[in-house]
Amino acid sequence: MSLRNPVLQPPGVKAYLSQGERFIRWDDETTIASPVILRVDPKGYYLYWTYQSKEMEFLDITSIRDTRFGKFAKMPKSQKLRDVFNMDFPDNNFLLKTLTVVSGPDMVDLTFHNFVSYKENVGKDWAEDVLALAKHPLTANASRSTFLDKSLVKLKMQLNPEGKIPVKNFFQMFPADRKRVEAALSACHLPKGKPRQGQTLHD
Repeated sequence: MSLRNPVLQPPGVKAYLSQGERFIRWDDETTIASPVILRVDPKGYYLYWTYQSKEMEFLDITSIRDTRFGKFAKMPKSQKLRDVFNMDFPDNNFLLKTLTVVSGPDMVDLTFHNFVSYKENVGKDWAEDVLALAKHPLTANASRSTFLDKSLVKLKMQLNPEGKIPVKNFFQMFPADRKRVEAALSACHLPKGKPRQGQTLHD
């Protein structure tokens, strides 16, 4: 937004964010470190990561409260994870590869998502640009059509190997209103009710 053009523009997603970067996601509670590809969808709705098994996890950009890198990021407490990242070696460069994304419904009930990049100084760019998306005025004050588009984007990002949308994904997206989901699918002449194993919208 500028004085000449007072219209607030939607947040732009930098190309490298949507192209993705290799990280290792770690968790102190499970002591598991898993290779993932971290990405932001081109419209800036979700930060998501894909495991080697192709399983995906999504984090709504609007739920992000903070991003941290370097010495401000979370450090593994588990000795198993510290050994994985060679943290006790004198010349370790772990701090140059860290990224922590903090999310939650408010500033008290927080979840920390921890990543380590394969290359140095990658976390810094991700932390700054992801937080810029989260703090953009239109991110938290979007129109109704934008929220509908967010749902569509997420559904289309979770296609099965045949490129179709599994019916169960609709029920997972709207778990509190199953009857309304069934009615909407029926009105569109699409499969409804309890989805069969592997059932898709094109069945």
